[in-house]
Amino acid sequence: MRFVLLVFFAICGLAVCSCREIPASDALQIPHPDDASKQVEYFIEKPDGNGPWPTIIFLHGHQQSPRRGGQDFVDWGVLKQFANRGFLSVAISQPGYGNSTGPSDYCGEFSQLSVTAVIEKLRSDGQSTPDKLILVGISRGALTAGLVASHDPSVAGMVLISGVCDLPAYAADTNPSSAKQSIIASMNVETGGTVDALNARSVLRFASAIKGKSLILNGEQDDRTDPDQAQRLADAINSKGGNARAIIYPDVGHKIPVDLRNKDIDPFIDELLKPIAPQ
Repeated sequence: MRFVLLVFFAICGLAVCSCREIPASDALQIPHPDDASKQVEYFIEKPDGNGPWPTIIFLHGHQQSPRRGGQDFVDWGVLKQFANRGFLSVAISQPGYGNSTGPSDYCGEFSQLSVTAVIEKLRSDGQSTPDKLILVGISRGALTAGLVASHDPSVAGMVLISGVCDLPAYAADTNPSSAKQSIIASMNVETGGTVDALNARSVLRFASAIKGKSLILNGEQDDRTDPDQAQRLADAINSKGGNARAIIYPDVGHKIPVDLRNKDIDPFIDELLKPIAPQ
């Protein structure tokens, strides 16, 4: 099934915990389902015991050179930390980042299918519990996560950090900051800038299809995103019978401190996935 499925942000704090740097693990690759000549790169850290396991998939934001993709989650110890808590922990490099090849299409269909291909691979290999999977997206990755979740009702939940859910409204800002101007310019280059292209990448348009529980985080002082969009998305999901909570942190910008956001993220993940104790 083809989807017409986050925004081009400067990299924000990708680590979900404060961890010292650890040795990088080897990357895995699978062919992209739309073009077998293109590869999707991903990284896995497994818990003790035998699978399948409840699963967390991490999606990075925009990165300046070097575009390391999902490797950052490995080097910062994020995957190891969550694997130690009983979760299959996975980081995916979006197209154009790390060693994932193909067009960087601003969270469009090609990017979304790279994520769904890894999910299908994990499930077919018996590693991921089908009904216990959470997507954690940061900045650009938040939009990709939200779009994938809106088209996959088996996703148990999503955590969207410092993202945007309504691209046409974002692009229509008449007084954008310099950071937003750069983002809008890049967004138009990758999508073509048409209303249809922006709507197809706007999670707000698909709020009624989001079945998993949602946690949406934003800083009140963010100069790259619109904090009100976080609340709008939560309200839209809830109005359609879903379950969403938006948290806007005062005095915080685009990079929400890890310790601050983890106070909300950790119990959210534990509630949904209920990690299995190692055998």
